[in-house]
Amino acid sequence: MSYFGQDQKEKRPSNHFKRHKSFLRATEDNASTHSDLGDLDISYSRIDSMKAPTRKTSVILAESGKKVQGVFTYGMDDSGDVTLDGMEVEEGEYEEEGDPLLATYSPDLDSEPWVARKVKEMSHFQLSKTQKGVLKSSIAYFLASLSVYCTPISNLLGKIDSKHVVCTVCVYFHATRTKGSMIESMGFAILGVTFAFLTSIICMTASTFYFDQGHRILSIAIDLLVSSIALGLISFMKQRVDKPNFNVACSLSAISLISCIVKEGSLNSAQVPVEKIRYLLAIVFMGSFVSCIVCFLLWPTSAITELRTSLNECCNDMSQLLRVLPNKFVTIDSVDSEDVNQLYSSLNNNMKKVYKSLNEAKYELYLRGKEKEFKHFSEMAHSLVKMSGSLSGLKTSAEMQWALLHDETEAATFVNDVSLDEFMGKSLRKSRIDEDPLDADHHFVALNSAELFKVFIFYLGPSMKSFSFTMRQVLDGVPFENKQVQLEVTNTAPFQHSLKLASDLFNSRHMKALNRLYGQKLFTEDADVESKINQEEVAASCGNFAALLSDFSNELSGFLSVLDEYRILVDSKSYEFLKFWKRNPNNSYQAFRNNNRSRPTVTLNDALLKLQNVKTTENSVQSGSLSFNLWRLLRFFQRVDVQFGFKVGIGAFCISLWAFVEETKAIFSEWKGEWVLVTYCIIMNKSVGGTAMTINWRFLGTFLGAFSAYAAWYIFEGEVFGLALAGFLISVPSFYIILQWKTNNAFGRFILLTYNLTVLYSYSLSRNDYDSGEGDDEEGGTNPIVSDIAMHRFFGVSLGVVWALVITLLFFPNSARSRLRKGLCVLWLRMGIIWNSDPLSYKYDEFTQENKMVGIADRKAIRRIIAELEVCLKQAPKELRLKGPFPQDIYTRLLKSTHKIMDAFENMNSIIDVDPMITENEKEVITYIQSERSELEHRVFLIFYMVASAIRLGFPLASKPASTEHAKDRMLAKLSEIRHRVAKDKENSMYLTNQDFVLLYSYILVTSTITEELDKIIADVIDLFGIVTEETFDI
Repeated sequence: MSYFGQDQKEKRPSNHFKRHKSFLRATEDNASTHSDLGDLDISYSRIDSMKAPTRKTSVILAESGKKVQGVFTYGMDDSGDVTLDGMEVEEGEYEEEGDPLLATYSPDLDSEPWVARKVKEMSHFQLSKTQKGVLKSSIAYFLASLSVYCTPISNLLGKIDSKHVVCTVCVYFHATRTKGSMIESMGFAILGVTFAFLTSIICMTASTFYFDQGHRILSIAIDLLVSSIALGLISFMKQRVDKPNFNVACSLSAISLISCIVKEGSLNSAQVPVEKIRYLLAIVFMGSFVSCIVCFLLWPTSAITELRTSLNECCNDMSQLLRVLPNKFVTIDSVDSEDVNQLYSSLNNNMKKVYKSLNEAKYELYLRGKEKEFKHFSEMAHSLVKMSGSLSGLKTSAEMQWALLHDETEAATFVNDVSLDEFMGKSLRKSRIDEDPLDADHHFVALNSAELFKVFIFYLGPSMKSFSFTMRQVLDGVPFENKQVQLEVTNTAPFQHSLKLASDLFNSRHMKALNRLYGQKLFTEDADVESKINQEEVAASCGNFAALLSDFSNELSGFLSVLDEYRILVDSKSYEFLKFWKRNPNNSYQAFRNNNRSRPTVTLNDALLKLQNVKTTENSVQSGSLSFNLWRLLRFFQRVDVQFGFKVGIGAFCISLWAFVEETKAIFSEWKGEWVLVTYCIIMNKSVGGTAMTINWRFLGTFLGAFSAYAAWYIFEGEVFGLALAGFLISVPSFYIILQWKTNNAFGRFILLTYNLTVLYSYSLSRNDYDSGEGDDEEGGTNPIVSDIAMHRFFGVSLGVVWALVITLLFFPNSARSRLRKGLCVLWLRMGIIWNSDPLSYKYDEFTQENKMVGIADRKAIRRIIAELEVCLKQAPKELRLKGPFPQDIYTRLLKSTHKIMDAFENMNSIIDVDPMITENEKEVITYIQSERSELEHRVFLIFYMVASAIRLGFPLASKPASTEHAKDRMLAKLSEIRHRVAKDKENSMYLTNQDFVLLYSYILVTSTITEELDKIIADVIDLFGIVTEETFDI
């Protein structure tokens, strides 16, 4: 990941320590002489009145826990950023380096001979990760091709013309993957191939029995039905599990089953071809074995290392965001900028890598008996998710602040008001050098909501910057890997201690700043409703930003605690998951496993069926009747994955029929119809757009594969060494496409697939390496006609592609556009119901005997549905639409707004998760505005319901859609009322502190974000379908 033009390799975590070292050395000696907030630097008035006002602030050093002094500048420097003098210095060399969380590498400790080190230093050429990955797969492909080209190896596989399948297996089951991914793939492959061969043996045994009894038609019917049902079941499981490695195993299983039942079964029904089945099994396992060996021996990649790297990159991104976001907030700068969006995009991508690597590392750790390490890695990933949610909340809070202070109604006041520099300069001139503004007797008066924010920044801005500085140091000090030496985790206690000191210091400053903020006369004087609303929104933005910083530190502290526990377990082995006789439900590891198992996985299919299964009237449902039971049974076939399995089975039956009918058997054999069937099964997708998405690339790949195969045979005239070299050279760009292209990587697979079917098959024919009963003489026999073979392969693979599209359109057509609209409907309804169920609801916890907040549920299911809808959005433009191009931009904006609403949900939930227990005072505040909150939540649900209905029916919206503006204003006015009442009558009212309003800060912020994004969704839905007018019904 690059940031402001800097390459990631040049920006290692340890460099952050160097960047700040000169400031740290210069200030550590004075740590004990300064106060909490620090003296005021008013030298600007004596030296240069044009300089921005500054103030010293206390900083906790992450490595040592010492308190030192930094200088906070209120104004903006030349780059438009708020700086801490001394904290933004350039990189340099320093006398000593603090101990990172992992041991450092020292060249002096290297026992390697001097000559060997010098040889390494002289070698400047080094393959990149991408180059190594492509070469690994190409070498595996080359070794697999020896099963055809090398006579001793070829003889081990018997006389069969399917030896090219070894290379085909290496194409789908490529070697460029981590060891954990390879272990998972091998497990899935063994499962899939075992299913295919057991099914084949049982099926062919039954069909042979009936054939010997004279029931030839019944024998053929058994082969057809069993193969079609098995292929449909494989496709159903492929969509149900939806894992890349499982998809590969399904492809291998389909190839094996087709080769056994359809190809071999159609040639001879009189006996079970046990010998050929054994050879086919050996071919598939040889291809898998070659990929596995190359994966583990040539440049092996550990998923654990990948996981540590991804975690490290996430920490780097979070550190950078903690640098940028407080600066943007303090200077009232927009966070909707390229640098911020780039950082959030990088963080999201790295979080995806974390979970991908975590799933793969699980197999490595379990195989080594370190399943407890997996538990701690999972907890680290969970902590990072919460920290990421807090950072998203910080961005949302800054966006709200920007919107409030740049609103049209506030524009004149904000522009005509004094600048930030002038306001802070005047305030600082009133303070003495040795005086803490939060402890001063005099107060600074804000005249409007814009100046309220300036007061907040005056009091808390330095503390926010110093607190974020400490957290950045902690994040920069937790690398998980070093390329030079294997590292061990060291004690994180110093970082935890420093983080606690910084957190306590910031929280104390936070509460004092809020007290000064709400001590302003603006909050106690009678004012119009609009002014009160503006004041509460500014207060909510300020309070929420500071509270989220504190929440981030709490999650970071938990992350460090898990890391410290991981240090203890890093070398331990237990194999507890194998000791079933010792399993204890109360054991922490077993509880962790049970907790993961108990979480239901809700998919878009489940959500759609649940919505359609809602009862209407009680009398209309006869639950005990035969018709109702039949209805329930038929509803099972409405599932998209079940329909997909049926589609594949029906299409496979139609193709396989040509292999068993006497009149078409010869045509099927000559044109290699089994590869029509294989291609069809592999490229089938549950939606029309998904199947059509890569058709042009598959045709082009098939043509290039056939052409390159013919060219290679023509150039080298069937000479084995030339063909082996040509195959290797062709595989290099093909595997680059397979491994590096984000989309359309099937292009590379089809190049190699067609090349295998042509060159390797032709070479097998030239060596008479086939059974005479297989009918290969029509393609030239030992003198293969390569042009005919290439043409047959191109036609066969192309026909499989076309047949897949035909079946997708004719049988249970499932449009990605329709699924996208249905999915958005279900998603918005779920989100509306979640918010309408009151995110601030609570229940009595008998264990703690306190009121505990429930939080926002169903977040994982919503994230999964959004991910499925993003796939549908990519597929929808590929479908034929007679009305014109699919409005992809509008649907992209709809999903973007939905993402932001979900981020707001996470923001609210992160505040609740920190301390779910509510106090009596918080309960009092929540109860006081209950009716206003309920009205607002119901209106939010009403808008969700309205847009969900419109998108589902494709119907225009009302000319005046429901609005939340007045309901939100009434809630803010009521909140201001309780604050005003308590301030005026403290003796007779419950004493409320600003801490009691933290939940409401987040609630207001999240509500504002939701309503803003809903307004955008309404506008986009109107762009799609318009509004209801007289012309709609020709009235």
